[in-house]
Formats: sequence, C-alpha cells, structure tokens
Amino acid sequence: MGTPGQLIVKRYRLVRALGQGGMGMVWEGHDTLLDRPVAAKEVLVPPKLSTRQRLDMIHRTSREARTAAKLHHRNIVSVFDVAEEDGQPWIIMEMVPSRSLDRVIAGEGPLSVTRAAVIASQVLTALSVAHAADVVHRDVKPANILIGYDGRVVLSDFGIATSMSDPHAQHSGTVGSPGFLAPERQAGAPAAPAGDLWSLGATLFAMVVCRPPFDGDMGPLATLLTKDAEFAKAPAELRPVITGLLAKDPAKRMGAEEAKRLLDAVASPEPEPERPQRATGRAKMLAGVVAAAVLAGTVGGWAVLRPDSAATAGPVPTAPAPDVASPLAVPNVTPSPTPSRLKLKWHDGEGWRAGVPRGWRLVSRDGTFTWSEPAGTAYLSVSVSPLAGRDPLALLQETETALSAEVRKYRRVRLEKVPGKDVTAEWESTWTGPGYHGWAVKGVAYHETQRIIVNGDRVSVVGWVTTRSEWRHLTPTMKAIFKYYRPAQPPA
Repeated sequence: MGTPGQLIVKRYRLVRALGQGGMGMVWEGHDTLLDRPVAAKEVLVPPKLSTRQRLDMIHRTSREARTAAKLHHRNIVSVFDVAEEDGQPWIIMEMVPSRSLDRVIAGEGPLSVTRAAVIASQVLTALSVAHAADVVHRDVKPANILIGYDGRVVLSDFGIATSMSDPHAQHSGTVGSPGFLAPERQAGAPAAPAGDLWSLGATLFAMVVCRPPFDGDMGPLATLLTKDAEFAKAPAELRPVITGLLAKDPAKRMGAEEAKRLLDAVASPEPEPERPQRATGRAKMLAGVVAAAVLAGTVGGWAVLRPDSAATAGPVPTAPAPDVASPLAVPNVTPSPTPSRLKLKWHDGEGWRAGVPRGWRLVSRDGTFTWSEPAGTAYLSVSVSPLAGRDPLALLQETETALSAEVRKYRRVRLEKVPGKDVTAEWESTWTGPGYHGWAVKGVAYHETQRIIVNGDRVSVVGWVTTRSEWRHLTPTMKAIFKYYRPAQPPA
C-alpha cells in the first residue's frame, strides 16, 4: 500500500488517499516534473497471486490504461501515464476536484429531474466518444461518475475498460458492479456498447430513486423489468428513457442517439425572459450566476450554480433591517457617491442570517442561496453545510485549482486565513470570461471573493462576485455583508 509522501517512479508524490474501490486505491498526487496535481490509482494486486499471475495482472493493467489513454474529452478523465513501482502498477490520471455521484445522492437524496437529465446526458456523451473509439467502459455506475466543483460531469475509472478490437481484452467474464451490470453481461456475454447503455439507465434510475433498479439478483430481474409499478417510482419525464435503456434484450434496447435526444429535451429548461438593459447603455454582463460556493460531502467542495427557470425562485420571508443601534443590525443607508453601500435587508436561513441588498433577485438551489444585481453586474451567494474535518484554507486551494483551469487571465489576489472568533479563510481573485461552460461573458473581467466561516461542525461559504468595473463601487456593500453575516450554530 502507498503512503503519504511516497514518490512513485521518482516523479509522482502521493499527498493523501481519496478513496478505495474494488480495483484499487486512488490518491491525490503531485507531478513533480510538470508541477501539477494528479490522481494516482494504485492497482491493488492480491497477495496470493503467483509470480506469473502478478505479471499478467500488471500487463493487463498497462493494456487497459493504454486503452483509456486513447480517449480525449472533457467528460472523460484523462489518463496521463502508467507506471510500476516495486512491482505495484499505478495509473496516473487527471485530478478532478469533485464528489462522486454516489456521494451526491447519499448526501442530497433524489436529484431533480433536470439535474439528473443533465448528468446522464453528459455521461452518455462520454460513452459515445468511448464507443466511437472502439472502447467499452464495463463499469458505469454512480461511484465512477464525478461531479466537479465547477459543474463538470466526468466519467472516470476506465480501469476495466475494454477495446473491442483487442483479442486479449475481450472475454466473457462478468467484471462490473452488481445492480448496474446489464443482464446479458451477468449471463456471461462479451462486453458491448449496449451493456454500457443499460448501466447508464440503471444509474439514471438511481439518481432519482436513490437505489439501482434491482439488487443484482438475476432471479427476479425479468419480472422486475416488466413491472410498471417499479418504473412508476421514477419521474414521468424520465420514464421513457429509463425504460428504453433498461430493456432486457440488447437488440430492443434504446440507442444512444435516441436516449441523447430525450435527455436533452428534459435537461433544457425554458429560456429565461431577457431583462432590460440599464439606461446608461452598459453592455450585457452575464447570462447567469458566476460562482456559487457549496461545501458538501466528506471531501467538501464547490459547485457552479446558474439561476434559471429550473431553479426555485420567489419571495422569501425576511424581516426589515434592524435599526443600526442593534448589535446585529445591518445599516440601512442611502447610497452616497461612489463608492457606496447599498441598502440591505435581513435574510434568515436555517440557523444563519445574512444582510442582502434590497431589490436583488433571489434564486435557491441545492441549499445555495444566490442574489443577483438586476443588471447582472454583481452576485452574492450563501451556503451552509456540515464540515468533515477539512481545513478551510485547503478547501479554497482546491477550488482555486478548478477555477483557474476554467477561466482566462486568472490571477490570485490573496488566499489566507482571517483572524477572528470563528475559523475563517478568504480567497480573492480576478479572472476573465468565458468560463463555467459559457455562463460568463467572453472578454468580461470579474473580481471575486469567497469567505469560509467554520463554526463548530458547520461551515458557511459566502461568495461575492462583481464585474471588474463595479468592484470598487460595491466593495463597501461586500464588507458590510461579510461583517454582519451570522453563521449557523452547531447542533447542541
């Protein structure tokens, strides 16, 4: 087994273990040659194998890594290298700051129809790229799907992927995960694209029902898949694609093209009405919210949020801002010439309280509250989650890695711990769109600050983003919001 600090083939330094699956241990690592983060998969070799069996496994690992390295797409984890250290095979991959889909489901419960369709559609894109390259994945399941902190959806762990043209790799074994393995594969048929599509259907079912469509027991499978009552548990909008992908007969199973069409129809919300431009003629600044911080799961992390018609919007019960004499008051001040502080009002969340600008539009999704300035030049976000023993500064560093890879002209202004009553860290940066998959406007410069506040076992993330031109003008408002934010108290 690897250990933190270990150097693999004099190049890849192990940082910390991220998780272990049936095929091996995955580590966060650092490529000392190219000075970049990587994920290092330690392929666990059973100790009872003979010398020949061990060599066969190492050769098979190398062959499968070469198969995966043929695939280059943003929805597929990139394989950089395959290495051997003291007879132990390692696969060096792209590091994607993320949570696995199974952890998302476990932490959040059933996903919304739109979110499930978006994830499934992107996984289907990854599978289509792989199948076009003559590669089948063979183990599509929630644990092998990563939801990036930047919103990216990535299919990972091609560790048992098979090239259909490789006679050494094709076999009739039943490698895969029960509950997500196609019935013909459980019966011993060779791996084929149709089997990956069945596994995707099972994964989509699990996203909205929180369990696979069956428990891996082939006995009741034929009966189960004909029961309307079972599929009735899935939302009606997704039922056609779920039933089509879970057809028992591969010849009658829905194809990738039809599944993609149905998923994209569900995933695309109605367009939001255009908002009138400010009278000054200021150019359109942003099509959606830029960066909303979300901390969740055992690793913790961030998600990108875009307010649209699929999100839950509307009035929220708020009390008028208290008089400034109150020790918790948010000043209700009439703006003065630039720079100025906007009028604020209280918003009460679940145990937390924030002063938010009056007249800003609120959108809430997945536990994150985001307020946007009417002309789209500034955004405030607040989220509160349990903390799993992570250092707040390290969390911000992970987020910085994800952001800097997505945007143009990224520059760190500061990333530091802030002294105070609660454990706090702040990260300030500037960057230029596009980024966040087209949600930020091309060529527009942004200025951003994220503050993490740890109070007991609860963590608040307060985010503030403006266009570069509005930063100085709105800085007093940001400072007031940070000053008067009251974090959630830990459970008694």
